[in-house]
Amino acid sequence: MEKTMRKVSSGVAGVGLAAVLSSCSVADVLTSDEILEEFDEIVRVDGEGPDRRITYNATATLSRSYMRMPALAPVRWPLAWAFGRRAPQRLENPAAHVRALLRELPNETRGGWLRAPDLQTCAAACARFAWLAELDDNAMTRIRCIDGLSQIARQLGRRPFDGDFAALTVPMSPADGAQARARVDEARAAGGAVDVAEARAAIEALTSQPLATYEERILLVEDLHVWLPATETNDLRAAVSAGLLRAIDHCARGVLLRSVTGRARELAEVRLCGMEQIRRLGGSRTVPLLLAVMAASPSERANGATAFDTDVLVMLRLIHYCGQLSKAESETIVRLPGRQDWEATSPAEFLARTILEERDYYSQLRTAAIVALTWCLGRPTIEPDAGWVREWIDERGA
Repeated sequence: MEKTMRKVSSGVAGVGLAAVLSSCSVADVLTSDEILEEFDEIVRVDGEGPDRRITYNATATLSRSYMRMPALAPVRWPLAWAFGRRAPQRLENPAAHVRALLRELPNETRGGWLRAPDLQTCAAACARFAWLAELDDNAMTRIRCIDGLSQIARQLGRRPFDGDFAALTVPMSPADGAQARARVDEARAAGGAVDVAEARAAIEALTSQPLATYEERILLVEDLHVWLPATETNDLRAAVSAGLLRAIDHCARGVLLRSVTGRARELAEVRLCGMEQIRRLGGSRTVPLLLAVMAASPSERANGATAFDTDVLVMLRLIHYCGQLSKAESETIVRLPGRQDWEATSPAEFLARTILEERDYYSQLRTAAIVALTWCLGRPTIEPDAGWVREWIDERGA
């Protein structure tokens, strides 16, 4: 009997240990530097311009198993000194391994009770998130990166959607960007002989507006990230740090806005994630911006596209956001430069048109839109009949 009980206890302990070890992430114990190092071993950005693509290496030099186990965290460095920290390994699913790294990375960049997030580490993480968010075909990977970018922005106390939306979304002209880039490159090449005032002016010029393409925005973050530890004076370091923060704003904003465009059904969850993170970072004032960015162009409408997304969950999310607005906010219209021929729509008008265009008995959106419009207009009761909505539209001349 005693032998049987010992066997049962041993078996239970083994199962428990196996469960604990199997539940551990590949990145639970790794530091931010180790995660970034491992990411770069697996992920490559190949090609140039429109031919850029993400390639995953199936074999990479990665942390050994004892470097990852929480139970061995107190002794992992002695084990590393004795047996080595990393070794070549074969990955059955490199993309899944990278997603596990990306999930943990923001937890490692956030700092702690006694230390603020490190700007250089956050910038390195930002660039990795941005490349995958822009180029990877996998929706879950892109969602992980969009979440990570937003967490990095919040950790650094950034608000990339503050200010005038028109100014925030107008890219720098290629000529101005090339000129400002040349000035920054010249300042970097000067090393210790750099004129700090000229370097600061060059950095401010290059980061005053978003650069024209996502590639330029990510590469700028990478360049300033590399320059930061090489600065030799506090004044220059402050100038590079300020420029790097602005570059991160432009990079994160661009990734998030691009994530909510398009109509591909397989990327609907990516759009939902992007919408949520834009709303978190920018508050209720970003709702009219979302409507402006997500609306179909006149040419798309002419080719049969609907005014807004055809995915029900995306539309319900937009309706929900609109219903949270005050009356004044719900009547705000955002007109973006370069879209003068778009039909600009306020949140209240979006809700009203959704109500009137949906079929009564089959719509999954109509009732939600009626409730949302009632709330944001401050009406005392919810009236299921849409007659009052048509009257409201007619009164506005819309």
